Amino acid sequence: MSEITKRKGKADKADFVISRYTLTSLTVLKGSTPSDAEVGLAKCTGKTEQQWFHDGNNLLWGGNPSYCLIPNYKEKIVNLGNATSPVGWIHDEKARFVPEGGKKAMDVPSKAPRTRVILYIPHDGNKQKWWTLSELEAELDSAPPAKYPVPAEDETTYNQELGRTVSNWFGTPDAPLPYKRDVETFPGLVSSDAPRITRNLVLDLSVLGQTRDFRMLAPGDWQPTNLYVPPDEMIEVILPDSLTSERAAQIQLRVSAHTDELKPTSSNVKNKEFKRMPVVSETYDLTPGTNKIRSQFGGHLIFTFSKGENFLVNIEVRNVVEAPYFRLGHTTKEQWAEELKKGAPYTLLESERTVLIVATSDAQNDTDPDILMNRNDEIISMINYAAGFDETELPPRGKYWLVNDKQISAGSAHAGFPVMFWRKYCDMSKNDIPYTWVTWHELGHDYQQSNYWDRAYGVESTVNLYSLYIQQQLFDEDRLEKQGDYDSAADHVDAGMTFAEADVWEKLVFLMEIKFAFPDKDWEMFRQLRKITRALSDEEAEVLASKKQNQYDHVYKNLSKIVGSDLINTYNRWSLPISQEAQDEIAALGLPKAPGDLSHRTKKDVFVCGQPELEKFPAEQ
Repeated sequence: MSEITKRKGKADKADFVISRYTLTSLTVLKGSTPSDAEVGLAKCTGKTEQQWFHDGNNLLWGGNPSYCLIPNYKEKIVNLGNATSPVGWIHDEKARFVPEGGKKAMDVPSKAPRTRVILYIPHDGNKQKWWTLSELEAELDSAPPAKYPVPAEDETTYNQELGRTVSNWFGTPDAPLPYKRDVETFPGLVSSDAPRITRNLVLDLSVLGQTRDFRMLAPGDWQPTNLYVPPDEMIEVILPDSLTSERAAQIQLRVSAHTDELKPTSSNVKNKEFKRMPVVSETYDLTPGTNKIRSQFGGHLIFTFSKGENFLVNIEVRNVVEAPYFRLGHTTKEQWAEELKKGAPYTLLESERTVLIVATSDAQNDTDPDILMNRNDEIISMINYAAGFDETELPPRGKYWLVNDKQISAGSAHAGFPVMFWRKYCDMSKNDIPYTWVTWHELGHDYQQSNYWDRAYGVESTVNLYSLYIQQQLFDEDRLEKQGDYDSAADHVDAGMTFAEADVWEKLVFLMEIKFAFPDKDWEMFRQLRKITRALSDEEAEVLASKKQNQYDHVYKNLSKIVGSDLINTYNRWSLPISQEAQDEIAALGLPKAPGDLSHRTKKDVFVCGQPELEKFPAEQ
């Protein structure tokens, strides 16, 4: 043992330094000496690389106590240094770690993947707040368990709940949880008489990732199962010993698709309450052989894959329960009735294009899964078409996951992967929900080319091009028309309103006016715009994403080319800035100029481009 480990005041037990912002642990990510080590953040595992021993104010590394944590002011990072010349760290009253005599604090970068630890000017933000596991457990041992709901302003309970989540990760999976959780409130308990079973599965990594950058949020590589992990019970996931470490590293186990993290600042929590625990989903890395895992929350057993080698592998899972499961085209009505008797609180339904997670109690009430999942697939097909995908350009592979939750971070639903729906407002088990605006809107967000043009024209506006298309196809209706937005937007523009001043509906009207003015192109103009954007080279796409002006120009130029008319007059009418370079490019094509006023007024005659008697546009007034 090194002399440094015998210093007076050195703790005998390893401690851990945990970021409250990321819920990850200070770790020597690679290397083992000051010359080659990289110190950053990784999932809390308790491994030697994450262990630190207190020696006064010094932090000695568990991997080799001859080294300690030091600040590197030149590169603005932390690293390992020789413990014979230590630098002490003050864990101050604001939960920051500040080097003795230093003017910087340990910080976490704002941008993902947030695996680095940097030095930055001290502030009171969450990115500079840290726990040590020893201090955290001392606090939790004297605090009563949380029971939901919890007031949003109860910051102490919120932080303790995050602390319980983290502290439980350091426990051993074959022992009871150090800190109990309010699973009964959400996601729910597993019936005590539900049989715990062993199941053999085939994990399919034969096709991974997307074929290219679709410049949208494409589905992830998630493989669902009909298995459910009981909370606070150890399960075993057994991978073949013959599987290489590299292949095993491509496989991750996720327990629960309820991935939304709630914070006091979340719009659905702020000034209200937490209806459930802030975090209720966990992920686990796997290695060849037996992996012992205990989830403090429980949830559906899901395997997620990262890109790499393509292969199939047989695995075994022990001590799980069966959850109600429906697969379109395979599960009969009689089988569905039996499935719903299984004792897991959540049910999984799967079809060719979608995976749906709903409360079992909801699925038991008048759900016709054939109608429901056919409709979900129908909506995805419509969005694929509206996005410009067809037999000549196939959409991204993978299934969209739609998840019901007791409480989500924002809105009645929000986009992402998975797409989250607040069960209180959107019971996804109901057969009519796929045919409602909220479903079209949130799925549409995942298809947006936000960085390349949607953001400039209004993310919450352009997304409803998908919604309007689906509404027209299903019901031959137009929400803008019902709301009177075409007329009011035209009146407001007549009165001097600019595009920048328009609300989300009025900005949508701008694009829809162009659509109605060229009925021979109709929805095809937006399909082509999205195709063109996907076809850009990486360099072209980077230029487009770098400036809002480039995005205004991109849409102006391509819509003008698609409809065969220079749209500069309507852009000017709406005070939408177009660069002279872009105007010159379209002018050089010799296209006729469309009128500025393309208003689609529902109460009076409207101008329609492309009719024989209007092939020569009247002079702009």
